[in-house]
Amino acid sequence: MAARGRSALDARFALMAAICLVVAELLGSHFVTDGMLRRELLRARDAATAQTELLTSMAAPALRFNRGPTLDATLLPIAARNPALMAARFERSDGLVVHEWARSDFPARAGWWQPDALPPGARITVISRTAIGADGALVGRVSIAWDKRPIYGEAAAQFWTVGFISVGASLALGALGLQLLRRRLRRFRQAEEATRDMAMRDPLTGIRNRRGLTEALESEEFAEAWASGAPIMLALADLDGFKPVNDTYGHGAGDELLKQIAHRLDREVARQGIAARLGGDEFALMLLLDPADPDGAAEDAAKRLMGVVRVPFTLHPDGAGAGGTAVQVRVGLSLGVALAPEDAADAAELMRRADSALYRAKAEGRGRFRRFTPEMDPRLGKRRGAMRLEAELREALAQDALTCHYQPIRQLATGALLGFEALARWPHLVRGFVSPTEFIPIAEANGLIVPVTHHLLRIACRDAAAWSAPLTLSFNLSPLHLTEADLPRQVASILEETGLAAERLQLELTEGALLGDLRQGHAMLSELKAMGVRLALDDFGTGHSGLRELQALPFDVIKVDNGFVRAMASDTGARKIVAAIIGLGESLGLPVVAEGIEEQLDVDFLTRLGCDMGQGWLLGRPMPAEQLPPLFAALPKQPADRLDAA
Repeated sequence: MAARGRSALDARFALMAAICLVVAELLGSHFVTDGMLRRELLRARDAATAQTELLTSMAAPALRFNRGPTLDATLLPIAARNPALMAARFERSDGLVVHEWARSDFPARAGWWQPDALPPGARITVISRTAIGADGALVGRVSIAWDKRPIYGEAAAQFWTVGFISVGASLALGALGLQLLRRRLRRFRQAEEATRDMAMRDPLTGIRNRRGLTEALESEEFAEAWASGAPIMLALADLDGFKPVNDTYGHGAGDELLKQIAHRLDREVARQGIAARLGGDEFALMLLLDPADPDGAAEDAAKRLMGVVRVPFTLHPDGAGAGGTAVQVRVGLSLGVALAPEDAADAAELMRRADSALYRAKAEGRGRFRRFTPEMDPRLGKRRGAMRLEAELREALAQDALTCHYQPIRQLATGALLGFEALARWPHLVRGFVSPTEFIPIAEANGLIVPVTHHLLRIACRDAAAWSAPLTLSFNLSPLHLTEADLPRQVASILEETGLAAERLQLELTEGALLGDLRQGHAMLSELKAMGVRLALDDFGTGHSGLRELQALPFDVIKVDNGFVRAMASDTGARKIVAAIIGLGESLGLPVVAEGIEEQLDVDFLTRLGCDMGQGWLLGRPMPAEQLPPLFAALPKQPADRLDAA
């Protein structure tokens, strides 16, 4: 497209140059011919004046004696010798017209002999003279019309002759010079384009960089789409699980992974748009959508992009040569999507709103895409609020203001209390209780999740060690904890400090934590398992993990995502998914915990399916540690059931 644009520009330049050259030559010819014409007209007028005066002197006797034939005999020989003489009128002083003569092609006009009788621009000159007799008396007036058209015709012929010759010669010389200039400009342009292309490309992956994306947004193709209102999708992408790969296998493997990801993304969007790397593990994808259903096309495109990245990548940390070890890693993709012209009126606004959507996708747990919605704006106010909340979170952590509430986990068949899940709580002096869904993502994004987790785990283990019954404590870990090599040591230290038996602690990991290298995750989880700590796979069914992870990693419990449980009453598909997960757990010998139970219908349905345990507001709301003793008092005297016994 750029080459065609330059060719069109060259053609327009050559055409304009040729037009200017022709105009200049014709103007020059015009000025030359105009000067010649003026000289010829002056010479012709002088001659016509002399002829008129001669005829006037010759006609004076005939006018006095009213001799028309004599005048005719005098006039005709002169008219025969001078074709410019068009008409003549001989009038006596008393107003009597003695003789009047005109050629057949004379454009007759009433009163042509009178001053200003002919229209402006008429190429006929009328010269009048008074006739004086021999005695000095006025005898009449002679008016003669002289034709200037032959002079103009000759001047026009000279103009076109000179013009064509000069234009032809100039165009030939100009074309030769232009050809030589184009050759030199072509070499210069090729070198310039090579340099410019390097500036527009990411040196690592070969796809466009941020500057190249900006240029593409201003290209003719997208400019036409903007002008016509055609739907355009901008997706900003952030890799999930890239840092563990980079930290584990080194920057070389990280670079290789980025190249493979860029190649997949570029190949996926090649027919519809462009892919660009903005920096680090951030990418941007611009696509032209089907105008019939832009929203559906955007969703399909986002799912395809996430799908191509979800397929495992093969890396060679030690080099691809002989003896190099190949490893497979998995990463995910978080996408923020905005559409134009629906969401934005220009490219800058489209970029901002896609960034807002990406921020929301990452805040909601990563590994998903989010379409921009109006409530995501204003982004600046929200991000400033997030920065303020981060500062307040740091202060709350320093002042030990974070605490835990505990939600009961019960056996569904009998209602027996089996344990509690510790849930993070932040009692804010102004806001009240800040939701974990609000401050946990901020902690993860700003490097606070590890100290926050250690603080809360220490509180939860200390509370659990003081319970009057040896029930299980379930505690959630962030996916970022699997990147911390000393996690087992930290857990062991907290258990030793608080005096809680390792067998009573159950650590929950979401499916998003399994993105990345399974070998590292398996080693860390196996070390925790060897300590006696139980492991649960939380939010199972949300899309990241599968049978391979369940088989490879040492989990003890599967927890069904509460979204499926809450949707069972109205969604047949959700009921089938829950039934499949329970059946899978039974096949693998893993007990299943259903989260989000809020109605008795849910309990009845889960019990029929053979679900072991559950939690939710129907079975018990989260409560602070000081409200737990009545629950312990209601337990039977024999040793309490535990999650592993269920």
